Amino acid sequence: RTMGALVAAWPAAAPLLLFAAVPLSPITRPLPRACVSMGPPRGRGPPPPEHMINGAIKAQEVRVVRQADDPSEPDEALGIMSKAQALATAEDEGVDLVCISPGADPPVCKLIDYGRFKFQLEKKRKLQKKSTQAQSLKEIKLSYTIETHDFNVRKRAAEKFLTQGNKVKAVIQFRGREMQHTKMGAELLDRLSAQLAEVGSPDGPPRQSGNRMEMYFSPKSKK
Repeated sequence: RTMGALVAAWPAAAPLLLFAAVPLSPITRPLPRACVSMGPPRGRGPPPPEHMINGAIKAQEVRVVRQADDPSEPDEALGIMSKAQALATAEDEGVDLVCISPGADPPVCKLIDYGRFKFQLEKKRKLQKKSTQAQSLKEIKLSYTIETHDFNVRKRAAEKFLTQGNKVKAVIQFRGREMQHTKMGAELLDRLSAQLAEVGSPDGPPRQSGNRMEMYFSPKSKK
């Protein structure tokens, strides 16, 4: 009788028995803050120095050069010295010992006033930036059916870019059946080239790439 009651109650009790048989996963608890690696602090402390100078130089042996009085002349090589000897030489001459090539073996250090050294670097950076800006490429877009007024607007823009020392790319884009008029596009670019002759010169004839025709101009050097 007891067995019969259990068999009769089995369908209702089966889900509870199966649920009890499945092991419950332990509750994951967050690690204490002290156990979590937070990594190095960000944005704290002073930035690293741009150059190692004087006592901050770590190498115990350095190759020393002296800044030439004339910037056009090469630096004077004084040879390899101990760090102490190089610092003493810098102190005697009233200048700084600046590490200019820390990756060399041994590192190369220059005897020079650090303020003057930074001024020279800044001047060099400005010249490089100016040179880079001079090579900027500006683009003007035209159509082979362009009106005279619009053509003159594009021409004045090209003249402005060239006088500023920029290169100019003139582009004509053909769509669909316009591809049969590429000759007119080339004639238009040649016309533009003739009118820019005082401030720029073409790098070559018009070149076609797919449905685009391009012509490049470089500024004329100032005498």
